[in-house]
Amino acid sequence: MLFFYKHSLVLFMRWDLFALCLLLVILLQSNGLYAGSMEGVLDLNADNFEHIEFKRIKKSRYSFYDQQLQVAVEGGASLLMKPFDSIKKVQQVSFKWRSSGAPKIKDAKHEEQKQGDDAVFKLGLLLEGSGSFSNPFVPAWVKRVDGLLKYPSEDMIYLVANSKHVPGQRWANPYNKRVTMIAIESVGDAQGWQRSSYYFDVPVNVVGLWLMSDGDNTDSSFTVNIKDIKLE
Repeated sequence: MLFFYKHSLVLFMRWDLFALCLLLVILLQSNGLYAGSMEGVLDLNADNFEHIEFKRIKKSRYSFYDQQLQVAVEGGASLLMKPFDSIKKVQQVSFKWRSSGAPKIKDAKHEEQKQGDDAVFKLGLLLEGSGSFSNPFVPAWVKRVDGLLKYPSEDMIYLVANSKHVPGQRWANPYNKRVTMIAIESVGDAQGWQRSSYYFDVPVNVVGLWLMSDGDNTDSSFTVNIKDIKLE
């Protein structure tokens, strides 16, 4: 009888410990601390993106590891695109980045011109629209983007990290006036990561995402790592 009692007590203690561990995992998940389950954080996996290249421009090298994206730029440009299956209402965007080197942009005025239209990293939000790229004479890469989208889009917002502009300033993209560039603030941490974020006063309806680092206009070479991209 004593043996049975001790055996039952041990089983009860083991079950109690298991239940406590299970509760801890649930609490971590609900608070967004459990790796791989952070609500709103983009899954950085090659299968989730399409690599869009430009004719006669050297492409950037994109690679993924441990939920990070690394981009190696050697005087060229290309982008990663993720079309959304449903329209996402976005009010805040944030991500972390760190780089070795940067585009050779002189100042804010230079950044507004075609000769200075490069960025260490810029996140593009394709906005819901009423039409698509119907012009038959647009470049092949534009047609590919249009074909990948599940919803029409005519306008885009680029959130530009490490910009020469003051955070919050806007300017029109020199190649396409329907693309709005916004400089965003970056705050560094002890590990060398910069956290960039932007809050929209009015939420925007987003149908797709672009991730891009480029150095073709300034003939720049650098490497940048990205992680923890979050849309809220």
